Amino acid sequence: MHIRNLVVVLAAACMMLATSACQAAERPNVIVIVADDLGYADLSFLPQAPADVKRLGTPALDRLAKMGTYFDNAYATAPICSPARVGLLTGRYQQRWGNYWYGEGGLPRDEATLPQLLKPLGYVSKKIGKTHLNGGPVHNPIDHGFDEYLGFQHHTWDYIRLSHKDLDAYKKRAAGKGLGILCVGPLERGKDGKASYENGFTTEIFTDEAVEFITRDHGGKPFYIQLEYNAVHMPTYITHPKYAKRVGFVQPEWDRNAAEWEFPYWDPRKSGWHEWHQNWGHMKRVDPLGRKRYLSHLIAMDDGIGKIVKTLEDSGQLDNTVIVFVSDNGGTINTYSDNTPLNGWKYMFGEGGIRIPMIVVQPGKRTGGRVRHALASTMDIAPTVLELVGAETPGNFDGRSLLPAIANADEKGHAFICWSNGRKTKVIRKGDWKLAIDAGWKHVNFKLVDGMAERDPNEYVYPDGKVLFNLRDDIGETRNLAEARPEVVAELKAEYDAWRAEMSDPRDNKGNLKKKKK
Repeated sequence: MHIRNLVVVLAAACMMLATSACQAAERPNVIVIVADDLGYADLSFLPQAPADVKRLGTPALDRLAKMGTYFDNAYATAPICSPARVGLLTGRYQQRWGNYWYGEGGLPRDEATLPQLLKPLGYVSKKIGKTHLNGGPVHNPIDHGFDEYLGFQHHTWDYIRLSHKDLDAYKKRAAGKGLGILCVGPLERGKDGKASYENGFTTEIFTDEAVEFITRDHGGKPFYIQLEYNAVHMPTYITHPKYAKRVGFVQPEWDRNAAEWEFPYWDPRKSGWHEWHQNWGHMKRVDPLGRKRYLSHLIAMDDGIGKIVKTLEDSGQLDNTVIVFVSDNGGTINTYSDNTPLNGWKYMFGEGGIRIPMIVVQPGKRTGGRVRHALASTMDIAPTVLELVGAETPGNFDGRSLLPAIANADEKGHAFICWSNGRKTKVIRKGDWKLAIDAGWKHVNFKLVDGMAERDPNEYVYPDGKVLFNLRDDIGETRNLAEARPEVVAELKAEYDAWRAEMSDPRDNKGNLKKKKK
């Protein structure tokens, strides 16, 4: 090549590189914050917020809502965390590759994730907190496309026992009695590393990791943070004294020698781990202070989010950052969350199990606390982020950008959304209508009396069989209209059946079809 032509080519290449670097620097930062099992009513800016949440307040989340747009018809793709988190990460129905319930489907290697789609645009990324995607060939967040990772891959983790010493003490205490589900000790860092914290608290650790990444010099590159708190997931009975005191704990009646904030921890000399877990993780026994413990984790998470927003503000990055806040699924009855006015809880296909809080804050635009009623899904987060950063959206997304709904209150969102457990249960929401077939559920119940939890002798029951609800008129799913509106049942069932035909049957996390249960 002639030297003159070579100079021209090199100059053009340099200009392209400079343009690419400039575009990367101009793109907004992105932070997606995921709460775990948050009650639909448990944000103080909501009109249905209970008195205890209004009294304590969630000022950071209230501020995000005032800065952005709240979606009150937003849904998770499953009523449990692991499949729902995969739908959020990929922008697609995770049922397409057989991920319906615990231990199923995982994340296949050929499914693109949001951090992978952002990487060619110059983004540096970090995953913080809980993962739990049902395993699969790319179970570690580094394999999902994140540059850095600190957290855990289990469905839960201890909030405060996070050191090698804590793990050794746990094993010593449990010697000969079985370890149960081992969720104690150091967190994971990167692909193979461990991070041990003495006197740590996961909510504060995860917040501090986000703050450090926000303030780090990334060489002009924008960042993507996916921060998935384990708050307010069980074991909420393990909490931090600083936050326990703020919610007004009293001395536990069952252990006068215990610190006022400390739940009596599992003692293998008295019971097996699974018996313990059924008692306090699944409400075989009612914890009188259960609601207060839950609230202590809620305000700790809100404090953390407030610290992150202040860091963005102090560093001059708030107006150039996309912020999304959601819960992974509905609040659970087992931790005393409040899903008012919805019916149902986590694990169930009632509205309380699948409808979630969602807030979207656009960079440089303040929408003044808009509320939108468009039918939305956590699958919409990926296409919304990609549109906000100026990227092309893959054609295979099931999610759709939320920006048209933010701009136009008349935008309806999804035509319909479907759910399934991969077996008999069939659920579809279309417009104001919701059809559920074989979605029945029973659960022991509790009630609050002066802020203290008591056993409710009436079991919680979600109806089985075929039920049809008009959610505009009956958000609590109290009036079954299936017999009165057979034409709506037929229409929705046909839509559901067409959707289900596109999905895989349940698979294990190695991709093999599971045997059908009779």
